[in-house]
Amino acid sequence: MPARLAGDAQALANSLPALLMDARKTAASLMLGAHGRRRAGTGEAFWQHRELLDGETLRQVDWRRSARSDRLFVREMERESPASLQIWVDTRPSMLWRNQTSRPTKAERALVVALALAMAAKAGGERVSALPSGQIMGQEETFLEALIACGSQFDTRSSIDRGRQTQILIVSDGLEPVEVWAERLRRLPSEAQSVAFILIRDPDEEAFPFEGRISFTAPGSDTPVIIGQAGAARDEYQRTYRLHFQALRAALASSWGSLISHATDQPALPVTLQAAALLDGRGVSEFKEG
Repeated sequence: MPARLAGDAQALANSLPALLMDARKTAASLMLGAHGRRRAGTGEAFWQHRELLDGETLRQVDWRRSARSDRLFVREMERESPASLQIWVDTRPSMLWRNQTSRPTKAERALVVALALAMAAKAGGERVSALPSGQIMGQEETFLEALIACGSQFDTRSSIDRGRQTQILIVSDGLEPVEVWAERLRRLPSEAQSVAFILIRDPDEEAFPFEGRISFTAPGSDTPVIIGQAGAARDEYQRTYRLHFQALRAALASSWGSLISHATDQPALPVTLQAAALLDGRGVSEFKEG
């Protein structure tokens, strides 16, 4: 492994074979299903009809197709110009946490989902690269190493793929202050067509199933936080937790972004399918995973 994959990243590097296998299986299921990487966009070739979405105008309706149904349909053309997908996967210390060893860490699941989406995008003829390095996806293992190496930093200002219809995929637990995320999103160049944010969470982060006197230590810190009665703090903790992610979702919406939430006790394929549909313009995200 390259010397740059040091410290916390080494734990992820040691899992490369298993992560690659999981990502390849997920990508194979993704590409065999109805979620290919063809996308709507500017072009002359007809792609599909779809139902009119909330917020779209009647000028977009294909009235001939709609006349055969009690619903309104829009005619979509297939995108001709090659698109670009740029990916950042958070691999900082908080992403290495899990409450049960039977579950993957948040970083492991994030890498599997991101790499599966990258494989599908590349198979569809798209240009895939890692943020912030801009490294283009070639060999899967090398690209996975690049995602791990880039995961401790976030800065898209110098590596945006200009001249293409660019989408940005962020996979993180989103636990940093919303103000930090809002500033990052604000810095995204205007060339970024949209932002898809996959929120990876350990289910116990939301449920807070702890009781009695508990000592918590933040990843990367040696200073414990002691709660005398964890059960009594549960309601306030859960309220604060949900308010944080509602604010994050609002920040994304103001930057043409969408959020999908995924818990690590669930399989990787459903959220990967949902993210692929969102990137293809065929899905609208919900805060909770369906």
